[in-house]
Amino acid sequence: MLTRRFASRSRVGSAQSTAPLSGATRSNVLELDPTKASAAHLARRATLSPSARRIDELASRSWGDAVESLLDGPEPTGSAPQSEDWGDAVTWWIDRMLDDDNGLGERMAWFWHTHLTTNVYKTENALIAPQIDLLRTNALGNYRTMLQAYVVDGALLHYLDGHYSMASNPNENLGRELMELFTIGRGNYTQDDVRAASRALAGWVVDDDTNVVRFERSHAFLAPMIFLGEQADWDTASIVDRLCDHPATAARVSAKVWRHLVGTHLDEAGAAALGEWWQAEDLEIKPLVARILRSEEFADARWTRPRTAFEWSLATLTALELPTPENVWQFADLGQAPYLPPNVAGWPDDDRWLSGGSMLNRASTLWQIGEGSAADTALAVDEILDRCGLHDVTQATSDALRAAGSREGLDDLGIARLRWRLALSSPEFNLA
Repeated sequence: MLTRRFASRSRVGSAQSTAPLSGATRSNVLELDPTKASAAHLARRATLSPSARRIDELASRSWGDAVESLLDGPEPTGSAPQSEDWGDAVTWWIDRMLDDDNGLGERMAWFWHTHLTTNVYKTENALIAPQIDLLRTNALGNYRTMLQAYVVDGALLHYLDGHYSMASNPNENLGRELMELFTIGRGNYTQDDVRAASRALAGWVVDDDTNVVRFERSHAFLAPMIFLGEQADWDTASIVDRLCDHPATAARVSAKVWRHLVGTHLDEAGAAALGEWWQAEDLEIKPLVARILRSEEFADARWTRPRTAFEWSLATLTALELPTPENVWQFADLGQAPYLPPNVAGWPDDDRWLSGGSMLNRASTLWQIGEGSAADTALAVDEILDRCGLHDVTQATSDALRAAGSREGLDDLGIARLRWRLALSSPEFNLA
């Protein structure tokens, strides 16, 4: 039984829980199938399309074997289609995310996009596909390697004004965000460090005709500078290396991965400890993810953060057996679509995803479900919950779904659709 394999789990560090349904409210939870409930928790966190088939497959294994099956699963393959329409590349990627055979690799590629953001409105459409390939290829690889490639990626150079930045008057956006968002974070650098990094990052150009990135030595700064207290002949690669060697980078980034997968915030000591361990692993991503998924905290952390709009959308498409939407704006209307972040810091990871406005948008989407989806199937309540991956629900959710069958004026199809809408808008389905 999947739920009986927790004896060998190890603890990683102290965490500060922000679970919307943790604590006393758990006493009202009905575990309809404890084994599947554990499998569903693993599928929700480690994949983006937690289908009933995948949950059943994971439930057939021990907890340890289920975790290992995801860690050993296929890594992202294929290349996004080159197109002048960025939506072609994004919908191709979403289609990969929804593929029931894909899992942890696509989940982590999506996470890196939320951490290393780019907005399509400030770059060339044709540069989106190469960046998607960069994120997917490195999703479970090495953070230093990925960051070295990312800071000279054409889409990012456009987005953060590194394109045609010249050392004589460098644009500071890329240097600042590289430190503030991608590596060491605020409080660990000065404005002088921003200036030095910006000079060292100057000289990169994206060819307007071919979109190929090249380095123009005549635009670069070729003299010693002081950066983070050290004088050297800094260039782009050495700046990134210096930041990756800084302990604050490993602590910040590993804590963000923890938050994404576990759903709780590590305290300062916990983040430092995890970062120190990850630094010793040379910032290899897969060992970090493996350590987190194998931890006691991960196994126990159900319902500890909201599903973001994009996660909810993919889970809903999977439950309803709907194909990948052809229009990216269907995701944007819910508040989150790839390559449309609200700002350079990306999307919030807090309880704003459970706000009244967010819930209203999701409910409106469910009322637009048309013919051809699983919602047109008159299934029993337990079958609907199974399709939604809900194997531990509150008494209130169970009662609401069952009471829908006695609504006057609804035929069998109407009852089926009402029950599906209730399940997909339930608190449990809106939490990761």
